[in-house]
Parts: sequence; structure tokens; C-alpha cells
Amino acid sequence: GLWSFFRMPETLAVEHRRPLTLSSVTKGFALVLTNRTAFFYGLCSVLLFGGMFGYISSAQQIFVDIYGLGPYFPLAFAVMASIMMGSNFLNAKIVQSLGMRRISHTAVLLIIAFAGVLVIWSHFGQPPFLAFFCLLTAILFLYGLAPNNINSLSMEPLGEVAGTASSVFGFLQTVGGALIGSFTGQHFDGTVAPVSIGYFSVGLLTLLGILIAEKGKLFGVGEQYKDKPTSPSYEGH
Repeated sequence: GLWSFFRMPETLAVEHRRPLTLSSVTKGFALVLTNRTAFFYGLCSVLLFGGMFGYISSAQQIFVDIYGLGPYFPLAFAVMASIMMGSNFLNAKIVQSLGMRRISHTAVLLIIAFAGVLVIWSHFGQPPFLAFFCLLTAILFLYGLAPNNINSLSMEPLGEVAGTASSVFGFLQTVGGALIGSFTGQHFDGTVAPVSIGYFSVGLLTLLGILIAEKGKLFGVGEQYKDKPTSPSYEGH
């Protein structure tokens, strides 16, 4: 912070700067929390982070205690993380052609589907390691596509207060995600059911949040793009 303050010049045009006063910050928060699209997409981002934190808090118990990977647990964890990283790179390549909404909405639906399979499977018994690993890896791959775009969509209507909005959503994601993840982790019962139910639940709630944000529509484009030529590339900016 000190380095940025003394060495990094402000790039925002003077006429667009907001004073650092209590009233200005309060108005910024009000704009963030009263914009339907921004608020519900921000809430969706919190929910998805909660699902991820729930997995992280349960990963060692699942891979070591249930599946007996022992010293190979870090390797399995790293493989999943690498695949998720790859999907982030893929998202950067396809977002301008397919659009944030199409990618994120599809990813959320698939997260629900894969997590639903895990929930049903775990109800009847412990899934074999390979099946669990593949389904969970698929969910994490989709996590490279859904939260990033949903986070961008929450910021999309708030260019006027982008800094404040980023702070608000960052705070909510960290605190809300940690609380949800902790709740999931504390319910570990020696099976993969809690983390499966966690992913499935946050997926359904995220879908509900998207439907509220988009007034019941999926795979569409933002309000600001409706009067422009119907090229999918607009959605990527």
C-alpha cells in the first residue's frame, strides 16, 4: 500500500474521481447494494466461493481418511488445481466470442448436474475414487469458468463506483465464502456427502440468484448491449 501510494500515479481522470469522504463511500455502498443485477451476481459469487472453501476445508479428510491417498494427496490436489487453472486460460480465450453470461450460466447448470450425481451416488454408498475424482475435477474445471465471469457481471453495471464495488464484493466473498465453507467442513462425517451436498446447494442457490438478476432469463446479454448489433463479441467486453 505504501509503495502504491508513493510510486503509482492515479490513472483515473480527475473529473471521474470520487472524494474519500464518509458520505461518498456511503453513497457508493448504496449504489452497489441497491443495483439488482450487481447485488445478486455478487451474492452468486459469494455462494460459489463458499462451495470452493467447503471443498478446501474437507479435501485432506476426503483424500487421506476416506480414499487413503496418504502422501499422494498433494499430487491429487495439484492435478485438480492445474485443471482449474487451465479452464481459467480457456475462459480468457472464449469469453469474447461466447459471452460471460452464456459461459457462466452453462457452467453453473453443469456444476449442479455433476454435484447432483455425487449427491445421489453418496446416498447409496461411497463412490469409487476414480469416479469421485473425475466428477470433482469436472466441477473444479467449471469453477474456472463460472465465478470469474459472475464476478465480472456483478461489476458490469457499476463502472461509476468500480473501486468501491470491488471492495464490497471482495469483502463479501472472503467473509461469506469462509462462513459457508466452514459450515460444510464442520459437517464432515467420514463420507463425501457433505461436500457433494455443499456444491449442489450453492449451485442451486447461485442459479436462483442468476434468475433474479436476469429477471428469469438465462444465456442473454446485458441491458447495455440490447440496442447494439447482435454480435456475441459485445458480451465479452
